Amino acid sequence: MALKNKLLALLEQQRGEALSGTALAEQFGVSRNAVWKAINALRDEGHEIESVGKSGYRLSPNSDLLSSEGIGALLSEDLCDVKIFTFDEVASTNDEAKRFCVADSSRAVFVSDCQTDGRGRYSRCFYSPARTGLYLSAVIHPNMSIEDSSVYTAVAAVATARAIESQTNVSPKIKWVNDLYVDGKKICGILTEAMTDFETGQVRSMVIGIGINVTTESFPDEISDKAASIGVFTSRNELAASIITELYHLTNLSPNDFMEEYRSRCFIIGREIEFSDGKQSYRGRVVGIGDKCELLLDVSGEIRCFTHGEITGF
Repeated sequence: MALKNKLLALLEQQRGEALSGTALAEQFGVSRNAVWKAINALRDEGHEIESVGKSGYRLSPNSDLLSSEGIGALLSEDLCDVKIFTFDEVASTNDEAKRFCVADSSRAVFVSDCQTDGRGRYSRCFYSPARTGLYLSAVIHPNMSIEDSSVYTAVAAVATARAIESQTNVSPKIKWVNDLYVDGKKICGILTEAMTDFETGQVRSMVIGIGINVTTESFPDEISDKAASIGVFTSRNELAASIITELYHLTNLSPNDFMEEYRSRCFIIGREIEFSDGKQSYRGRVVGIGDKCELLLDVSGEIRCFTHGEITGF
């Protein structure tokens, strides 16, 4: 790893603290001049690094460039094998992740500052402007049936809600099946895509795409009355690391360990909604969420169970 990358990882890990140039030179076995050159190279890339008198260097609290070093430095040791890839711009992080899965069976996360062709469920466009959002796709290898793997959307929703809450004190609510809301508006969408083994019918790999409006203020007219952002500045590297940590830790648990939290965060339970399963529309009251994240809907006194579909009104 190049010196500037090592310095960036350390600066992110100790964000806000001043790191002595002399101590850094000794730690990495280089001259102070080499440290100075590496710091300037990072500044040229756009990282806001402050010189603190004779104390050394520190990453500005406002510095918010995404980097694999910045994210990786914040992960626990049990996640050190997760490969982190960051981009200034991609068409879709989910597409990058799916291409990766063809040739590699590692755990990996793809993070981008901007998406030019971000998408949500039913191939809808997901607005993904630069500098104000966080767009990431995580690769997991569950090796289970499609039916059993349906809970991973719930895993992603709980993991993302926890991460946002821990980093900002904002408490998102879940709209079945995969959207996060704050004050009645959508701040996050989740798209889960599976790659199956044709012979066994098992899910070989799964890509979990998460798009979050962090500080986005302006939205296209068609979603301006429905979309919002967290509205609180937080380091996107820290938020990404928190999501990755929660996500991979939760995938090791049984549904019993997270479905109750999913239900407690799901704001549509008990509400009258309009729902479509793609073939027919229904109106009814949501009476619960099943153990495999099924929507339980009371339609004129009959409890119906839906594993897929869309809430069109509430």
